[in-house]
Amino acid sequence: MANSTDIFSVPPPQIAQTPPSIPGLQGDPNPDLDDDFGQPTPDVTPIEDEDDPTLETPTPDGIGTDNSGTSILGTTEPRPDTVLVNQFELIDRDAAPLESRYLTANVIERQLGNLRGRYFSIAELQAIADQITQFYLDGDYITSRAILPEQSVINDTVRIQVIEGRLSSIEVEGNDRLRENYIRDRIELGATTPLNTTALENQLRLLRSNPLFETVEASLRAGSELGESILVVRVTEANPFTASISADNYAPPSVGSERIGIGIGHRNVAGFGDEFSAEYNFTTTDGLDFGNISYRVPLNAMNGAIQFRASPNRNSITQDPFDEFGIRGESSTYELTYRQPVVRTPREELAFSLGLAFQSSQTLIEDEPTPFGIGPDDQGRSRTRTLSFGQDYVRRDTSGAWAFRSQFRLGTALFSATENSGDVPDGQFLSWLGQVQRVQRLSDNHLLIAQLYTQFAGDPLLPSQQFVIGGGQSVRGFRQNARSGDNGIRLSIEDRIAIVRNTSGLPIFQLAPFLDLGYVWNDSDNPNTETDQRFLAGLGLGLSWQPFENFSVRLDYGVPLIDLDDRGENIQDDGFYFSVGYGF
Repeated sequence: MANSTDIFSVPPPQIAQTPPSIPGLQGDPNPDLDDDFGQPTPDVTPIEDEDDPTLETPTPDGIGTDNSGTSILGTTEPRPDTVLVNQFELIDRDAAPLESRYLTANVIERQLGNLRGRYFSIAELQAIADQITQFYLDGDYITSRAILPEQSVINDTVRIQVIEGRLSSIEVEGNDRLRENYIRDRIELGATTPLNTTALENQLRLLRSNPLFETVEASLRAGSELGESILVVRVTEANPFTASISADNYAPPSVGSERIGIGIGHRNVAGFGDEFSAEYNFTTTDGLDFGNISYRVPLNAMNGAIQFRASPNRNSITQDPFDEFGIRGESSTYELTYRQPVVRTPREELAFSLGLAFQSSQTLIEDEPTPFGIGPDDQGRSRTRTLSFGQDYVRRDTSGAWAFRSQFRLGTALFSATENSGDVPDGQFLSWLGQVQRVQRLSDNHLLIAQLYTQFAGDPLLPSQQFVIGGGQSVRGFRQNARSGDNGIRLSIEDRIAIVRNTSGLPIFQLAPFLDLGYVWNDSDNPNTETDQRFLAGLGLGLSWQPFENFSVRLDYGVPLIDLDDRGENIQDDGFYFSVGYGF
């Protein structure tokens, strides 16, 4: 289940069409922001100190700057055993003119231009070559070096051979079901020529953070030729099977607030990092059955991936006195998304995504199709066929992290989407959803999390596309999905205070004071009735307990700062929320 202060906790669009006068059936009963944006994005946590390198590298021998104190500027007058140098010619390992992405022509001119027209000894020329080597070392190109070849001086031209380091091969050890190319292709992103150990280390760190692996270790060994290296990567695969069970009261009271969830998954179904997951949630009153099935396939070494997701949903009003009317809803969502990172390092990631979502829903009374509100057809059906374009960016440092997510949605008339005349909400719309989060490490025991979520729409929206606030994963102090609108904004600030830690330094017990604010409003042309109380605010305290790995308990108590006229008698209305989860 999503955590109440997780950046990905904005309730996604409503699944089933429901009566506006009965808050609770509106909105996805299992809020998860990744469902809104199509695919998971990187964790928003501060980066750990990088003192423990993943890559073992050899120490270069016999290279460096001139340590004898001898000047390498040469002289304008000839000396014994010196030669006049009017030109420096840099060549590669094959004796061809050097074409380097690091030691460019501009850099060469800046470093060597003022040395032309001077007299140098062989020792001084060697010192110049050593300084070129040091220039590579300073840029973390530790396997590159410059040398004076035989017959290095021809007339008044000095030839310096630059051997730029490169990988001759990548050897992978320890992989079992995961295909070797999955590992090799990702490492090769950092195996540029000249070989940069920082770039290579970054790719190894990304592999180490991949849940497919328990451990990733690597060592760089000398190859058969000067400047060539062999990278040996040793991995231990993690168990690809995942399972979870949870209980919480994050569902709308109208369908039963207490729910049970189970989930299973496999992170490496066919051996190339493809992921399958299935979830099922139901409430204790039998008012809700909600499923989610997804299959994700990586397409390239940058973790570009395509994902298919299907979410069937059945819900019915079980809350007195509306349970007497036999009101229920059915819905389904089918979504295809493609997400492609264009920048990906341990510290930051920038990605773009495209998606197509099919949503269909229907409401019934005593098994008779019945519309609620203005927008669905006379059979209570509404359909949206939505194109989406998303952008997400995460930036981490040792003191905190920033996360930004944005998505434009265009509702189309394709495949029998709902069409209405005038300003009646239908499947044709344009909206934008944006999210910003800052995680800030205030001290060793204080982690501040600030989150802002917004949605703006240019047209009246069907309930399946509206912005929802209220509940244990939104504005605490109010019932789940207490308010919804075409447009909305929500702000949450929480300070997680570590009280007790385990022997590894991880927090076991945390206090979390919080402040939640939310406001929704409809498009001015929306003919549906809008409530007067559209602003919610809650202040409270959360408790988090993680006595051992993969088991967590979360309790929240929120005091409503706004007294709603339609407040009910569920414990959510009293501001109490709980969540218990175990993964294995």
